[in-house]
Amino acid sequence: MRRIFLIVCQLVLAAIAMSPVFAETPRTDAEIRQCISDRLMNSPGLKDQKFSVEVSGGVATLTGVAANPGKKGGATQVAKKCGASSVTNKITIAPEFKSDKKKI
Repeated sequence: MRRIFLIVCQLVLAAIAMSPVFAETPRTDAEIRQCISDRLMNSPGLKDQKFSVEVSGGVATLTGVAANPGKKGGATQVAKKCGASSVTNKITIAPEFKSDKKKI
C-alpha cells in the first residue's frame, strides 16, 4: 500500500512539473517577441530563414519566406512554446520549393 502511495505521489509531482501552468513562459509582448526571436536565431534549421516577429496582445505574427513548409511549421511551434496565446503565420513558401514540386 505504501509503495502504491509513493508511485502516485511521484506521478502527481511529475505531472505538475511538466504542466505549462508552472512553466516559466514570458508574459509581456516584448518578452514573447524576444523569446521567439532568440529561439529562431538559435535553431539550426531556422536561423537562416530571417523571419520577422511581431507580438500584440499575446498574439504572435510571423512573416517572411520559408525554404519549405516544414520550416514554416517549425516557426509556429517556436512561437507557441514561447507563450504566444495564438500564432498568425503569414510566412510564405519560397517559389523555388513550389516549382521543384511541380517537376516531380
